[in-house]
Amino acid sequence: SWQLIEALRKSGDFHIEYFAPTPDAGINLVRRGKVYAAILIPEEFSECILKGKSTNVEVVLDSSYATVSEMVWEAVVVAVQGFLRVAAERYGTFNIDVVKETVYGPKVSSVDLFTSVVMGVLLHLVPMSLIAVSISRERERRTFEQLIMTPISSGHIVLGKLLAYSIVTVSDMLITLGIAVAILGVRVRGSLIDLTLVSLLLLICSLSLGLLISAVSRNQLQAYQTAIFLFIPSLLFSGFMTPVELLSPAARALSKVLPLYYFLKAFKNIQLRGWGLGDVAWDCAALVVEAVAFLVAAVKVLRLRVE
Repeated sequence: SWQLIEALRKSGDFHIEYFAPTPDAGINLVRRGKVYAAILIPEEFSECILKGKSTNVEVVLDSSYATVSEMVWEAVVVAVQGFLRVAAERYGTFNIDVVKETVYGPKVSSVDLFTSVVMGVLLHLVPMSLIAVSISRERERRTFEQLIMTPISSGHIVLGKLLAYSIVTVSDMLITLGIAVAILGVRVRGSLIDLTLVSLLLLICSLSLGLLISAVSRNQLQAYQTAIFLFIPSLLFSGFMTPVELLSPAARALSKVLPLYYFLKAFKNIQLRGWGLGDVAWDCAALVVEAVAFLVAAVKVLRLRVE
């Protein structure tokens, strides 16, 4: 069995993180998101090879990352075939069956996988773009000057904009989530309430960022282009296609400051893995910190513009 482990290591496709004492412990590592796959080698593996009998190796995959799970599966099959060729010269002819299992059922559908991405686009790009042109539009129409002549402060202006757009986008969020679950049959292993709360955090963060963009932009076109410009790298480096751990160090550092990265990670863990809010507390805290930072920055920039 150690020769097989060494063959997997030398293939260059794997980074072995743990040696679990039992199969259940290995599967639990996959469930907790510590590893992308667990390779279970039976106790009688070496004995079967020495006797020329067939044996098997079970690969338990984290199917929440479809691309990675397929890459791992193919790499294990290739590594086992290479081990068979080398071992056959020494121990004779035998066979190893590679068995594929996933921790979230036989198959996670593409609809299940892309629900988090659709919700991320809906809650990040749409509200950020809509609210980004709000103050810029009033500045172009010369109504912003009338607004600042009233007794309300810049903080009240920002909070008023935030509340108005929150009502509209929250409605869209609830409708989309309801359609995904009731009509499209998206599986949610965790709590719908937890999913809604995490979605609200991204919504507030997106609206706050949109207000900051609106405060620093000269006109509507600039505000809209800035929102799109920020959204594209946010989506690309969020880990929705390839896990962030597989990106370059610079890309990983960039992803850690993007709200969409924390949302997708928290949403996936609740939806596919059945985690609770306590399990994604770090991601929620990051969204709260970024939302507060964007909101405070928007108020300060707007106050400078008013002065």
